[in-house]
Amino acid sequence: MTARLVENDTEIALDGDFYTSVLERVHISARPRTYFEIGTLSGDTLRLARCRSVAVDPAFQLRADLTIDPARTTLRQMTSDAYFAEHDPRRDLGRKIDFAFLDGMHEFPFLLRDFINTERSCAPRAIVAMHDCLPLDSHMTRLHSQVMIEKPTNHPGYWTGDVWKMIPVLRKYRPDLTVTCLDAPPTGLAMVRGLDPRNTVLRDRYDEILAEWADLSLDDFGIATLLETARVESASDWCSALTPIHPQPLRSLGAVLKPRRRWARAMAALGLESRAP
Repeated sequence: MTARLVENDTEIALDGDFYTSVLERVHISARPRTYFEIGTLSGDTLRLARCRSVAVDPAFQLRADLTIDPARTTLRQMTSDAYFAEHDPRRDLGRKIDFAFLDGMHEFPFLLRDFINTERSCAPRAIVAMHDCLPLDSHMTRLHSQVMIEKPTNHPGYWTGDVWKMIPVLRKYRPDLTVTCLDAPPTGLAMVRGLDPRNTVLRDRYDEILAEWADLSLDDFGIATLLETARVESASDWCSALTPIHPQPLRSLGAVLKPRRRWARAMAALGLESRAP
């Protein structure tokens, strides 16, 4: 089982690869040329990038052992809303986004805006990963204003906020997207592909979506319903099927035919019939 209900259907258990391991495999297998990140904090996910990168965080707390190459990495210390108002990821990166990781403010309206704004700058085969969309129980879904409130839980100190709402919202409003929820502890990863920068559905219906979802709690929605909606898959299997975002171009036709021509000339010089391999 990649994910299962426990504690009388009040808690989710995830059994897959740890989320940073999944992100690292995306970098290795998909080989993105550009990486965009919202919510960097200590830099544990930023350090996985092997390409031109932009990191956005209102209060960086980078690890002392994290080496930042200023020629390859741009740090923007500001909120994501301020970043998108003042900057363009395509300009910072020099091209469109290939891989994005959204782990900023743990509240649904913020992640919804981050997703909308990020998609507008994505390449055709891009991947957007969203963290914390599979909370293990309702305790960790409290809002920032309630974060100090403690409820019965097996996971004290965990906080995902209500970004779990992105899963049913994308299923409903963007069925054109491929949304794959992975069993990546501690609180899952939602991987989105098939992105369309021209699609304005979420932006056009933003107020409607907030009116429908902003006040809905996970207790009301049901953790079993969330698990059913998420259709959680194995992170290991998903990563194993990854291919490069930018496949290597085929050799030119001339390069393919050149050995055959040489073979034909050699056979003709010997007076033999040419049967090139």
